[in-house]
Amino acid sequence: MNDLTLAINEKLEELERYQSFLQTQIENRKKYEAKLKDFIRPDFDLEKMFQSNMLAFESIYPDIYNTFLNYQLSRFELHMEDGKVNVYDTKEKVNLYKHDIYQDSYVQYLSFQENPVVLTNKFSVREKISDGFIHSHFLNELAINLKQQSEQKKSNRLPKVLPTLMLMGIGCGYHIHSILSDHIVKKLYIYEPHIDLLYLSLFLTDWSHIFEQLNVNNTELHFSVGEFDTELGISKEVESVFQRFGRFFSGYSFLYKHYHDDYLDRVTKQLSQQFVGNILGFGFYDDAILSIENFSKNFDVPFLKADGLDELKNIPVYLIANGPSLDKDIQWLIEHQDNAIIISCGTALSALHQYGLKPDFHCEMERCQVTHDVLASFYDKEFFSDITLLALNTVLPSVFAMFENKVQGVKWGEASSKLFVQGLGLQVKPALLVNCNPTVSNCALAFCEKIGFTDITLFGVDMGYKSEQHHSKNSVYYKGDQDSGLYKHRAKYKLKGNFDPDTFVETDEIFKYSHSLLERTLAKNSHLKVKNCSDGAYVEGAKPTQTDSLVSTPIENKAALVSHIADAIKSSETYTNDAFAAIHNDVPLFLDLCNLFIEQLSSQPASINAVLEVLDEQLSRLSSFHNTIISYFDEILRGTILHTHSMLVNSLFSHEEERQALENYRHSAQIVCNYLEAIKEDYIVKFG
Repeated sequence: MNDLTLAINEKLEELERYQSFLQTQIENRKKYEAKLKDFIRPDFDLEKMFQSNMLAFESIYPDIYNTFLNYQLSRFELHMEDGKVNVYDTKEKVNLYKHDIYQDSYVQYLSFQENPVVLTNKFSVREKISDGFIHSHFLNELAINLKQQSEQKKSNRLPKVLPTLMLMGIGCGYHIHSILSDHIVKKLYIYEPHIDLLYLSLFLTDWSHIFEQLNVNNTELHFSVGEFDTELGISKEVESVFQRFGRFFSGYSFLYKHYHDDYLDRVTKQLSQQFVGNILGFGFYDDAILSIENFSKNFDVPFLKADGLDELKNIPVYLIANGPSLDKDIQWLIEHQDNAIIISCGTALSALHQYGLKPDFHCEMERCQVTHDVLASFYDKEFFSDITLLALNTVLPSVFAMFENKVQGVKWGEASSKLFVQGLGLQVKPALLVNCNPTVSNCALAFCEKIGFTDITLFGVDMGYKSEQHHSKNSVYYKGDQDSGLYKHRAKYKLKGNFDPDTFVETDEIFKYSHSLLERTLAKNSHLKVKNCSDGAYVEGAKPTQTDSLVSTPIENKAALVSHIADAIKSSETYTNDAFAAIHNDVPLFLDLCNLFIEQLSSQPASINAVLEVLDEQLSRLSSFHNTIISYFDEILRGTILHTHSMLVNSLFSHEEERQALENYRHSAQIVCNYLEAIKEDYIVKFG
């Protein structure tokens, strides 16, 4: 497809979206014609309204106020037609509103009330649980309970209280006034790509009243204005906003797009598709305890030192993951294996073993027994010798034992890592790794950055699949031509292809989240020069590169260089697990915290708003432990609180009648209380 054809198709799609938008407006005016008869159109002096709003913004958003002091419009302007004001788009040569800015906004709001767009996290019911985790048992019980509750819901009408509302497009702003006059919004995200429209809204809507309503309802607001550098920017910003709001609020979030605009349409669609991952990457109670148990036994393994080696910045690295496209590039890799440092990721090692390609370094990150079992299934002492293991501190000791040479990196954000660092005092810290999950590709890239490598080429980092083949055919995921059943296809999403933007890669939530964190890592580390040879998903920040165009030359005396690197990256400091003694002393405090949460969740809920206040307070309490000696409590419980609170919010909105919704919540809250009781019992056994 050539560029001209692509441009024509995109324009046709835009026109179709615009016609659909106009048709919806026409249908809504007919539907709510009776209510429009009683509609009282706002009547005020536009200039006086602007001055009043400017005073409000001066005290609340001084940056916006200063921007608007001498602001010059660039695209949109006010037009008077038949005595009524409208917003005119000088680029598209059309009015933003078809009939009347206030009536059109009000009618749209009424339609949204009846049929709002809701973005939720999906909680699947598992028929069989065999991992032995407390978390898995109770989360499944919550999922079963929530499924039964949701089946009773008859209406999806906008509730009185909204946990989260994402408003895409300010326009004249009157729809914001309407929503906040009738509803309580706990967390509000407002996005307007065109600063002209925010400026014009100061003439058309009473922002002072909007801010007053937000203050009365104790609403937390995030304002965002202007276009993002990329369409992915909206998803990345919303993710960071929910980190502040409290990620569990994303468990049931309302999305409102106000007007038609090609850019706003695209970023809203992007946000809808990407609105997952807000409850991923935070682990859960059993996960945190396992990290403590594993790390406490790994202190005989050398630590990765904090300072990277500047001498390595121009040494090429081939980072090999286990995506299906690895099979396509394996022959090239075999022929060029002496031209770069080779790092394998997780199960890619099983494929490389079959192909007879020995990596120089191997990376692992998972803390569960399955990591050991997979490695043991093809363990070859001769093959494993001379491979240096790069693994997180939370990995099982038995995994480290399989490799003669090994280095551990401390994963930041873990309870075990927090305990360890707090106990160091003035001692020099080893490297602390961030963005090193949820897949080994993320972990390996984090190791590369800390070690000092900058010239990195990705192979098999597909982040999904284009066909039924989901990993390398020569890996543990296949037995001959047969799928071994270790991986289940759960593709729900699509990512743009690496080499052809018109193709897509199917992917699941984990790979999708992994993909977003790869892009975040590259965005934050511009010194990394990354090429992507994987015939999978396009990764922003990594240059799509076919293997036949790679410039590759042999490394002189590579074996000596690999040996030097393996030794030079190890910290000379000696560390002990003495800090882990603190966990035993703090058991009474941890139990008190669990008891407080149980007491709060057991009380009879007075209202939906009151419940949301309690859930928010619990998350804030965990955050309040930062910079205290019990800050690791946050890491132990945050994932559990995040998952259970997300499900409680869904339960809280599982019925259109508040009385029944609160009763549904009470049943779900009891399951969470039972979960916390089980945590207390387990904690006493392990540390009491």
